[in-house]
Amino acid sequence: MPLPSSGSLSMSQIAAEFGGSAPHSLSEYYGVASGIPSSGTISFNQFYGAANAAYVYATGGSVSQSGNYRTHYFYSNGYFNITNGGNSAGSNTVTYLVVAGGGGGSGIGGGGGGGYRYGSKTVSAGNNYISIGGGGAGRTSSYYYQAGGNGGNSSAIGITSTGGGGGASTEPSYGAGNGGSGGGGGFDTGTATYYSGGTGISGQGNSGGSGRRLAGGGGGGSNGSGQNGFARGNNLGGVGGSARYHFGGYRGGGGGGTSWTTNIASGSGGGGNGGGLSSPPPFPGSGNTGGGGGSGWNGSAGRAGGSGIVILQYRFQ
Repeated sequence: MPLPSSGSLSMSQIAAEFGGSAPHSLSEYYGVASGIPSSGTISFNQFYGAANAAYVYATGGSVSQSGNYRTHYFYSNGYFNITNGGNSAGSNTVTYLVVAGGGGGSGIGGGGGGGYRYGSKTVSAGNNYISIGGGGAGRTSSYYYQAGGNGGNSSAIGITSTGGGGGASTEPSYGAGNGGSGGGGGFDTGTATYYSGGTGISGQGNSGGSGRRLAGGGGGGSNGSGQNGFARGNNLGGVGGSARYHFGGYRGGGGGGTSWTTNIASGSGGGGNGGGLSSPPPFPGSGNTGGGGGSGWNGSAGRAGGSGIVILQYRFQ
């Protein structure tokens, strides 16, 4: 607890905060905290508001330690138990990465990447539940009548990221899902109407690309929108939106849209490749990346999105 910032200040108060051996003297505390000189003249006034450095410490998840920092990886639901909230003289913040589950691919549009939130916040001691969003289901029936499912939300230490939107089918009733990043758009087989991709959430992701006849839009990604169908050429699906990079990996990329050829649309940052007319097949989003699932035509069902992940890092000494 910091020393008083004004009024009377005693040697016993300083000793209680910083320890040491009796008999105490101010010179015993040279350089003990920010603002305290390391040599020369030292006075009681220089100790106003000073605090002994305390650091965040926690348990839970899969932990790695490097130098002064601990990093907790959560691949499934669990608890982040902060046993020491630290203070401003040491550390009292946690850097977080919270990625939601990616959206599933449909018969046409690629799944959107899971919402991606990165930042830091002040924490206090306590047990925090960590929730990891699952990937949205891929299309399992006719590409006409089933959109991909939205991914599940991920949450940690008061931060929630929204699951990616599912990719669109060919009918207006089964349009692209909105989400952290939006699913790729489709088209109407009867009217040749093109449908826009789903909308992403500002600060978490981007929108999916629009569909074109015989070519699906790519799912939106954490770092960029999904590509529109035909953007790469006639009958070619859109590439999944690009992904952001933190903690050694790209995550939250969009799934590729379906192509009416074998020239497939690639996914990004864990997003699965879209499928061709008969081959090659689409791919699912990679696990614990929040990547969107790739979309596929008649013979190949759309693939599921990848599950999310939570990574928490802090200075512990």
